[in-house]
Amino acid sequence: MTAVSGWGTARGIAERVRSGAVTAVEVVEEAVDAARRLDPVLHFLDELDVDGACRAAERLEPTGPLAGVPFLIKARTPPESPILTRLIAAGAIPIGWATRARSGAVSLTFGWNGREYTRNPWDLERSPGGSTAGGAAAVAAGVVPLATGGDSGGSLRIPASFCGIVGFKGTYGRVPRAGGRALGGLTTAGVIGADLDDVILATSIASGPHRLDPTSLPHWPVPPEPGPLELGRYGGGLVGPAASGPFALASARQWRVAYFSTLGRWAADPGVDRVVRERLAERGVEVVDVPLELGSTDEAWPVLSGLDNGRGAEAAAANRAREIRDFNNTALADLFAEVDALVTPTTLTVAHGYDQHEQSIVTGDPCWIFNVTGHPAVSVPAGLADGLPVGAQIVAPHGADELALAVARQILTDLPRPPHC
Repeated sequence: MTAVSGWGTARGIAERVRSGAVTAVEVVEEAVDAARRLDPVLHFLDELDVDGACRAAERLEPTGPLAGVPFLIKARTPPESPILTRLIAAGAIPIGWATRARSGAVSLTFGWNGREYTRNPWDLERSPGGSTAGGAAAVAAGVVPLATGGDSGGSLRIPASFCGIVGFKGTYGRVPRAGGRALGGLTTAGVIGADLDDVILATSIASGPHRLDPTSLPHWPVPPEPGPLELGRYGGGLVGPAASGPFALASARQWRVAYFSTLGRWAADPGVDRVVRERLAERGVEVVDVPLELGSTDEAWPVLSGLDNGRGAEAAAANRAREIRDFNNTALADLFAEVDALVTPTTLTVAHGYDQHEQSIVTGDPCWIFNVTGHPAVSVPAGLADGLPVGAQIVAPHGADELALAVARQILTDLPRPPHC
């Protein structure tokens, strides 16, 4: 999928800006034009900052790894957030703020600009997901190659799945946050994008401890490029002269994964389940039958979310949430002793209607489990069901973000451009 009409991936844009083939002003003007053209249809903008974007493009020193790359900021993101300051320092240029879920809505898998609900470029009667709704719609429509967000219950992965793009939640603490380490430990800042390697690069740039969040994980370098090597399973390490770094990405590896169509009380739609299963088979991924019993996230997540948002919790409820987190971490550690990764459909259904915001929707049920435990999880497009994108979620052990991404690289498929772009 091409990001930003005529310019390609974020990495391609930056390379052309650095070489002088195009200017940052030209790239930003094209992104702004696309936003003005498509926002009346998709309603993905909370606010467009034309003057600010143009000034930043004019004064840009075209040397950074994201030189001249336009992106959207999730609405209500603090301006001092490390993910913003670091992307901007790398040369990226924000052109405005993207919609997120309406405050107080029963379901958060929607976007709202104060007048209209955000629409999915694959089908204008559908939602792009949430809460990183506007960013996902704009990336899928080719307005920008990247958008920022946060993920406390699937807010990067759900819209990525609905819109046929990439959403990556690193291990908890992978990207520092303006508010520091939250009491409940659910939310990881991150990016969504049209291209997996763009998302990897942006996450690496944003990673590492910051004065506002000094307990974040160390800087995460971009994993080595895929190459011919032999990998043992996660516990077995790397062998062969080409191995470098803890998890070099392999292009010719038969991964062993555990596949579950659902991890909760609700079943995945058969069409969604079929798309992911068939994609695993097409790509030669070995699916291993391994048991997995997890404690109910329904009980733990609301308590941890309350702690994250300053609402507090009763001691007994907090202790129970910690017990569930510990139980699930142990169960997943046992699972990862047998397989490389865990794969699920990212969402139980394809994108639902944009006007179902007052309904309790559980389509993102496979996602929030891994906010409670803090595991790295990435959603990539696996195919189409009924003409709408289906995402595959790949989960790896704590700290093994590179492994989740390597399996994701094997699984992902290129989708056509959506009809409304």
